[in-house]
Amino acid sequence: MKQYVTLFALTIITFLFSLPTQAVRELGTDQEITHLLQNADFQNQFQGWTLTQQGGSLVIQENTQGICEVQSEGCEFTLEQTITDLPDGIYELQIDGYYAAEAMPQSTLHGSMICLNEMKNVLMTSSEYTTENPTNRIVAKPEDGKLTVKIKGLRIASTTDVTVFSNLRLFYRGSGETGLMACRDVEAKIKDRAATLLSCGSKEITDYRQHPMCQVSLTNDLRNEVLNKNNYGTVDAMLQHLDKIGSLFSSISESRMVYISLMQNVLQTENTANLLIANRLLTEEQYNNAKQVLDTATQGYTAGSLTKQDIENKQKEIDALSGLPKFVGSFMQISTPNDLCSFSVLVNEGMRTLDAQLTKDINMAGISNFQPIGMYSQTNEEYSDFYTNSYGGTFDGQGYQILNLNIQTNFEGGLFGRCYRAKINKVGLANITVSCTGAQTCGPLAGTLMQTQVANCYVAGKIQVNTNGEKKTEFVGEGAWNTVLENCYTLGNRLICATAAELNNCYGGTEATKAVASGELCYKLNKGETVSPIFFQTLGKDAYPVLLSDHEIVRRTSDGIYYNGDDENAIISAETDSKPTKLNVQQPIYDLSGRRLTSKPQKGLYIQGGKVRR
Repeated sequence: MKQYVTLFALTIITFLFSLPTQAVRELGTDQEITHLLQNADFQNQFQGWTLTQQGGSLVIQENTQGICEVQSEGCEFTLEQTITDLPDGIYELQIDGYYAAEAMPQSTLHGSMICLNEMKNVLMTSSEYTTENPTNRIVAKPEDGKLTVKIKGLRIASTTDVTVFSNLRLFYRGSGETGLMACRDVEAKIKDRAATLLSCGSKEITDYRQHPMCQVSLTNDLRNEVLNKNNYGTVDAMLQHLDKIGSLFSSISESRMVYISLMQNVLQTENTANLLIANRLLTEEQYNNAKQVLDTATQGYTAGSLTKQDIENKQKEIDALSGLPKFVGSFMQISTPNDLCSFSVLVNEGMRTLDAQLTKDINMAGISNFQPIGMYSQTNEEYSDFYTNSYGGTFDGQGYQILNLNIQTNFEGGLFGRCYRAKINKVGLANITVSCTGAQTCGPLAGTLMQTQVANCYVAGKIQVNTNGEKKTEFVGEGAWNTVLENCYTLGNRLICATAAELNNCYGGTEATKAVASGELCYKLNKGETVSPIFFQTLGKDAYPVLLSDHEIVRRTSDGIYYNGDDENAIISAETDSKPTKLNVQQPIYDLSGRRLTSKPQKGLYIQGGKVRR
């Protein structure tokens, strides 16, 4: 009897564990099964979803109807999750939402996509979206009982592209004839989507972001597939047809993305070439060669004849043009005096937020025509609007120095004239002369900083600042409007004039000059950090702290002596110069803890004459 009870109990347990699977396997036609997805309404943010994200922002907010809405701007992302143990048949995914290139409310450019297993459909554009018709649809069959729901956010036109979606629903549409009818219903909607997609492209260069060209062979293939008169009498045949359309949607979107990238590069390079030759920073031969390469690329764009690989090759050809700036991402690479002069010209001619990186030390000796980056003047009406004439990009010195810079200007003076919302990091200036005509604000690094962040920068060597204005210093003339300076120093008299700027761990005047030779200044700039310091100084060799790690780390003993190396290597302290100090019994001897010894120890390190010795 006991054996039968045990067997009965096991049967009941087996039945109970099988209930979820049985419930899934007994689906009715047109039954909504959204509940099988975890957090389908995004009430718990992205819980239950696998999220990958690159750049931009991705947030969830309630809309005016109280529905949680996923909103992205300038973001490439993928959200996905998989349901298992599903019966065979047709499933339909519905999502309300749209894609808006450059956040334009009437954009006709498609980008982001919804996917169900391998089936794809583009989200409707902002011009197609209405509150009466908000829904995007896609159908698919499970593979081995698995169904993967995926939303793929793309950034086709710019960093202001927007994707918005909500109200995700999943349905079981049945199999056989009922499944085929559901596929045909979705096909009609997808063909409407294809008509909008095919009408988007334009050969007009000025409209390349909103109506970009793409590889014409792809749009021809899509047009032929959409116009195909085949009745597709089976579910499998219809799914193959929809799969081909979805794959072409994806390929056309990717093609338009690289066509936009090509034309952006062409127009930027063309503008750059025109500005540089006008300022005699490009030769006629270099200009003509650039024009030929750019014209060929433009012809390929308007003809739609370029494949993705063709465009990659064209981009490399443009990037390799002699005399023109090189870019890594958005950052112009500065490796020569000509590059630095070119950068100044481009910013001052309107590219106010252009980013740049130094790739080596720049010696500006002999360059007499350099003008401050961000030209501003209160007395010159053409340059008196700081919103349009200030520099507002990111300048990353990567630890390198600009040497022997000589600036003669009628504007606010320094490497930068006036900055507004800029970021300047890890730049060194050595041996700099700034001469400003008229009552201008002057400083070697910048004349005026407004809402600007400056970190890990310095001015050293010979420093001359000449102006008949009151606001001049040996670092920054004036800091205002929430400007922040951090871990900076100058070996001149003053760091900054009376200012509203926030100064964190910055040094100038005698506070810096009296501490520089010993290594104290370097140590203070690093706030005592010796594992991952920012500033370095080979004591006895470097006249001032620098930002490159091929120089030595400065450490301090317990009694305040600064030295290089570690406890196993005796390194010359900068208490004295690098010449050997003659030992004698009159010089006191200390251990590394600062305790005075009566004689030199037999083993280990000791301090004598301001040096760590062995």
